[in-house]
Amino acid sequence: MGRLLVVSRVSKYFCVCYAEAGWVYNERLTVFAWHEYSNYSSLQNTFHEIWMLYFGSTLETRPMYTPSDCFETFPFPFPFPAATAQLEDIGERYYAHRQQIMQTRQEGLTRTYNRFHDPHETASDIAELRWLHVEMDNAVAAAYSWHDLLPSLSQGKGAGGEGLGHGFHNTKQGLRYTLSDTARREVLDRLLALNYQRHQEEVEATQAGKGVS
Repeated sequence: MGRLLVVSRVSKYFCVCYAEAGWVYNERLTVFAWHEYSNYSSLQNTFHEIWMLYFGSTLETRPMYTPSDCFETFPFPFPFPAATAQLEDIGERYYAHRQQIMQTRQEGLTRTYNRFHDPHETASDIAELRWLHVEMDNAVAAAYSWHDLLPSLSQGKGAGGEGLGHGFHNTKQGLRYTLSDTARREVLDRLLALNYQRHQEEVEATQAGKGVS
């Protein structure tokens, strides 16, 4: 593999990044042996962040990404082959735009997301990153076949993603550009139900393999 995905285990914001496969990584990083942009979308989206904030630990006031609680238990939107192209497309566009912002402004991830979550920041490049995040979340919702959570087709780019209520909302982590309170609760409920369903399927498959009735 030429590259893979990493995330800091302790960080103010949940930011997934690409890194070189040949590097030696600090134990403070979680390393994912994934390299496609569809994989990036499946990690960087708000649904996965909601799960991480609910099940992960904390260090002082900062969230901590613990793989056993945040990654291994997360019910990813797989297998949904029909959605892979959409997740690949939005992942590539989102990552490329975020990289361009950081290179142009000569700022790192924390400062970039400070701007992202600041309602007074109205620069066009940050506004575009917010919209791309809305588009990514919508693509992930479609991958789960949760089409009832999507905005209607008549709502365009200026609509702000009303389907999941994207906007500036107060959270336990402070003011964030994220899903509405109602949408966050609904998404978490659905992920928990899907996690339980997949667990039951694994148990039944194991029992069937052992010949247990």
